Parts: sequence; structure tokens; C-alpha cells
Amino acid sequence: MDCVLPKEYILKAVVHAVIGQNTDNKDHMRISQNFFQMVGASPSECDTIPGRQCMASCFFILKQFDDVLVYLKSIRPYFINDDDFNWNFGIACASAGEYKDAEEGLL
Repeated sequence: MDCVLPKEYILKAVVHAVIGQNTDNKDHMRISQNFFQMVGASPSECDTIPGRQCMASCFFILKQFDDVLVYLKSIRPYFINDDDFNWNFGIACASAGEYKDAEEGLL
């Protein structure tokens, strides 16, 4: 699939991430990380919620959890009651050693 819109790149990134995680394939994870970074760093998306989610996903794949939290904390007010967001936020906080915030997110 040739991507044109940011949503298409995000979909492709998610598919590569799922395949990469299910098969433990680092090439798919690298491709996923690159697509997430491409969207998140683009001038048209960098200050949008999807753009910030993409950058958080990019850094999640790279296991750079302090960077993940920079992006997730910036959009957290929009997702305070979203279980999926709070799960990812809690896991990132725990991985970065921010256990109080991790507990709050995971509750």
C-alpha cells in the first residue's frame, strides 16, 4: 500500500508493529518505528494529538520511556478516562521509574 495521508502511515506503522511483536521480527519493528517517527515529526502533525501519539509509539519501540512520557503527558488531559491510554501511560511510567504515576495510570 502506498501511503498518502497521515492516517494511512499510522495504520501501516501499527500493522508492522503487530507483525513485529507477534513474530519477534526486528525489521518490522524498525519499519513501524520509522513510520511513527515520520508522522510524528512531520510539520503538519507534530503538534496534533495523533502526531504526539506517534512520537510516543516511536519512542516506546525504542524503549526510551522518558521520551515516551514527554509526549504522553502532553496529551494526557484528553485521555484521562481512556483505559488503553492509561495502560500505556502506566507501563511507560513504571519503565521510567515513576512508580506513583504508574500506579495512578494503571488503577
